[in-house]
Amino acid sequence: MVLEGRLADGLGRGAAFTGLDWVRCRLMDTVGIDPFPGTLNLTLDDEINLARWRKWQDMPGYPLEPVTAAFCRAHCYPVQVMGRIPAAVLLPEVANYPHNKVELVAALPIRRHLTLAPAAHLSVELCRPISVKAVLFDLDGTLVDSVEAYIKLAQVAAAPFGIQVTEEQVRAALAAGTSFWRGAVSKERSDVDAVVKAIGAQAAREWPQILREQGRLFDGVLQTLDVLKGLGIKLGIVSGARQEVLELLRPNGILDRFDAVVLGPDVSTRKPDPAGILKCLSQLDVPPTASLYVGDAPIDIMASRAAGVYAVGVLTGAGDSASLSSHYPDRLISSHQSLPAIVQAG
Repeated sequence: MVLEGRLADGLGRGAAFTGLDWVRCRLMDTVGIDPFPGTLNLTLDDEINLARWRKWQDMPGYPLEPVTAAFCRAHCYPVQVMGRIPAAVLLPEVANYPHNKVELVAALPIRRHLTLAPAAHLSVELCRPISVKAVLFDLDGTLVDSVEAYIKLAQVAAAPFGIQVTEEQVRAALAAGTSFWRGAVSKERSDVDAVVKAIGAQAAREWPQILREQGRLFDGVLQTLDVLKGLGIKLGIVSGARQEVLELLRPNGILDRFDAVVLGPDVSTRKPDPAGILKCLSQLDVPPTASLYVGDAPIDIMASRAAGVYAVGVLTGAGDSASLSSHYPDRLISSHQSLPAIVQAG
């Protein structure tokens, strides 16, 4: 299910369309793409690719329903460009739409990102359900809505030392797996290491209460897990979090749905090192090639790649569509609730 075509100039209307709120929201909800302004246009020049494109058009895809009659209906299909970049093909429902034209949207500026020459040839592969025997989950930002808790923790822990930590710094640190406050402590201080250590100790004392007050499971977690379990798929958790976060999963027996749990203290190296994923797979007795890891940050995708498992980026945490796309996940999804639609039992 691969199309090959050459880049072509469009009519210049794509940026206005992809900038519409309802278009952006629908694309993020269905295929995890927050579109970079504009569309990328391909022309199909041969009968083989034209025949494949006709077959694509017979599939339902995801509908894009306009909010007013001023816009046409469209369908979109999740794809990977050049086997790497998550994207979506848009098919407007308009009369006399060119039969050999394919329009793409992605969170990244594909031309610039891939340094493409004019009329360069490009391959686009339709995403199909991923066959797996195990699905592994990150916790923070994936199953647990804890970003706001981390923001408060960073601010509360640093305040006694006269240091301010911004939301942007916290999100960047979560995405990269680095310290919230090391970047906030002035490097001109002679006691940087001591201050960072002291803030870390303060954070450890504050975290259990802040987590109880601010942390919560995302809606529908139990339903998602039960659907996957019903398919015969084994479930695991791989997270750098500490033990106390599991308390959020105990109600309704949610934690009992998981066949293996690997947390930060269980391994000597943190993501993007694959040690946690590989340890969890060993406990599940499932090979990496039959497994998938779901996470909200670029380090989750990096760890997936290092472990040899499928990588799915979710938009509910630290990473956004562009930052996740730049690390080449196999799929992007808006939330864990989209998982049953993109996996099948292997």
